[in-house]
Amino acid sequence: MKSLGRSLIVGILFIFALLAVGYFTIVTEGGPFQKEGFNLSVYFPDAEGIKVGGKVTIHGVPFGYVSKIRLVQISESGEILPEGTPGIGTKVELTLLLKAPINLYDNYQIVIKNESLLSGRVVALDPGSKFSIDPGTKQFQMDGTVHSPVVITPKGGKMVPIQGKVTQDPLVSLSELIAENRADIRKTVQNISDITGKINDGKGTLGKLINESDVHKSVNTTLGDAQVVLKEIREGLEDTREQAPVTSFIRSALSAF
Repeated sequence: MKSLGRSLIVGILFIFALLAVGYFTIVTEGGPFQKEGFNLSVYFPDAEGIKVGGKVTIHGVPFGYVSKIRLVQISESGEILPEGTPGIGTKVELTLLLKAPINLYDNYQIVIKNESLLSGRVVALDPGSKFSIDPGTKQFQMDGTVHSPVVITPKGGKMVPIQGKVTQDPLVSLSELIAENRADIRKTVQNISDITGKINDGKGTLGKLINESDVHKSVNTTLGDAQVVLKEIREGLEDTREQAPVTSFIRSALSAF
């Protein structure tokens, strides 16, 4: 009976842990039971690394998630065309579900970027501000340019497209750099291999120093002689320093006559 009761307690705790994990990953992080918020459609040239449920941050603070991703057609004037209407090009529309409405100014920035070097991609949103911010002091420049608010839904009812940018994934950039310079990298590796091979074969000064005992002993002897010379110089300087007061006294005595 004790064993059965212990197993029952363990099972209840396990189910409770699963429910807690499900709540924090599904309910609070943009799952199907997420509460409604403020929808903001942003248009990007591509959506590299972004998925539905991806995090949206404002000044580094989590403020929502990506609720929808779809491809849209654009017209010659850059306007978003209705679904099914052919255009001159394609963009990616991300629908951001934010916790609350935000005010955008014409100096806003919305960027898809890596949160850190090894972390996933996020949508970083900077709503902008009425006054520009000094890059050095991070303070508002009250006497500078005044930025206008962006009216997302004008009186005519036509949506103003909110544009976003995409920064390159650093790991993707590194892989592309390696791919573009593959021949040079192979040549460099081959050169390193040739150098280490010559050293192992005892060729060159470094190879002889490492592989030949006579050269190694000669270098040790030279270093020992150098240490002896340095010691003698140091002792000579100390003797000169000790004799300096006597020399000064004799010079003063002779100058008195």
